[in-house]
Amino acid sequence: MNPAHLPDFRPLGAPCASRRLLLLYWLSVSLQVCDVPAADLSAEPAYELSTFALPESLKLEVSGMALLPHGSVALALRKGEIWIADQTKDPATTHYRLFAEGLHEPLGLSYHEGSLYTVQRTELTRITDEDGDGQADTYWSVARGWGVTGNYHEYAYGPQFDRQGNAWITLNASIGRGPKPEDNAWRGWSLRVAPDGRWEPVSYGFRSPCGLGMNPEGDIFATDQQGNWFPTCPLIHIQPGAFHGHADALVHGKGTPYEPRVRTPLPTGLTVAEAAKRIPNYRLPALWFPYRNMGMSSTDILWDDGSGRFGPFEGQAFVGEFTMSMVLRVCLEQVEGQYQGACFGFAEGLQCGVLRLAWDAAGDLLVGQSNRGWNSLGNRSFGLQKIHWTGEVPFEILRIQAMSDGFAITFTQPLEEGIEANLDLDTPSLSLRSHTYHYHASYGSEPVDELELEIVDWTLSEDRRRWTCQVTPLREGYVHTFDFKGWTSESGQPLTHPSAAYTLNRIPTGK
Repeated sequence: MNPAHLPDFRPLGAPCASRRLLLLYWLSVSLQVCDVPAADLSAEPAYELSTFALPESLKLEVSGMALLPHGSVALALRKGEIWIADQTKDPATTHYRLFAEGLHEPLGLSYHEGSLYTVQRTELTRITDEDGDGQADTYWSVARGWGVTGNYHEYAYGPQFDRQGNAWITLNASIGRGPKPEDNAWRGWSLRVAPDGRWEPVSYGFRSPCGLGMNPEGDIFATDQQGNWFPTCPLIHIQPGAFHGHADALVHGKGTPYEPRVRTPLPTGLTVAEAAKRIPNYRLPALWFPYRNMGMSSTDILWDDGSGRFGPFEGQAFVGEFTMSMVLRVCLEQVEGQYQGACFGFAEGLQCGVLRLAWDAAGDLLVGQSNRGWNSLGNRSFGLQKIHWTGEVPFEILRIQAMSDGFAITFTQPLEEGIEANLDLDTPSLSLRSHTYHYHASYGSEPVDELELEIVDWTLSEDRRRWTCQVTPLREGYVHTFDFKGWTSESGQPLTHPSAAYTLNRIPTGK
């Protein structure tokens, strides 16, 4: 099979909207929305949470979101439709109109060069309003050719466009296999689709890579889900030829330039730290999200837009969490060319499982939700919420950076006066531990090789915002967890999220 497929420019939809589509459009703009009170984001007082009111007939199971040039937002639904929210400034008065329908479980949405793009089960599709009447006219098959057998687990996600105009797609591994490997071709791989529609496989070993995102440097990342070969949920930097860990992807690409360089059967009895040394091309993720403490099923990835409209977290990412219905925050750094970093809590208590994230025109964080197929915390089965920064600076751990002998922790506000007296090295008011995970075909892993770490020395910067600690032992390939309970700011405010987890892939030298 030649993985470089030419695009098929057959129009898959009618050249003009159907009578049903037009009727639904006029009904949608005249619907009176129901009254849904705003929820409180009590865990993060510097941010406000509001819930979008929806017409009773609109089951908004959000599976993709894209901001449009005029400020409205396109919303893909798992059942195969795309709706347009006319504005998101006031969730109580937002109106919705149907834009496209007849899609097969779209799990992502992007606006690129005048069209909407989504990945259906079998293809990357470009959807365009040709005549400017606000409704889709043409559906173009841009790329296709990966295996689809009908297995329910064969989800396809994306696209995420990069700076060169390439569209990135990730494919779920199947639950089970077809009679021949080509029936499941390229399942568990990432794909890069060129602007002309030709595509090529890039990396392999995914299980269920639900989220895709691009950082300010232009690198592409994906989340994945705890399960077979994945001890907990990871955040993965996608690199050509990288093996992410799931063995089912290794059967694909044989006899092509993309053939995996990983030998099978995979070794047993290893931790992920040991596997990174033993298995060729196996790359540890940028970070692991400790199970339950930092979620159970990571989804979308969205980097701060750099506008300063969402608080002090420039250059950091927000990650959706499905099962626990929350949003996490991530701060990464590169050490010896490899990404690593810390994850923190951000927004808990949302109404439903978080599937997609997007910025709206005002710089607020839109949270698209659905729990179809799996359970999630909350009192709804679907919906849309918005998180707005009030302008108040929250008291949070801003970032954690690795050093050759420990960590530097920066806070968003100065620490309280007199905290030095509470940091006696014999009884420090900080819990610091490290652990790793099993690498095996079993479902998930408990933390293993756990160790309480010793704080040898520490210093506090003159502005009382940067606390540096010397720690022993530091261990590469291990997650280092922090608990700063009891720490307060100079105004007496406790940390909103006192826990953090830093994945240490490389110990820096000379830092």
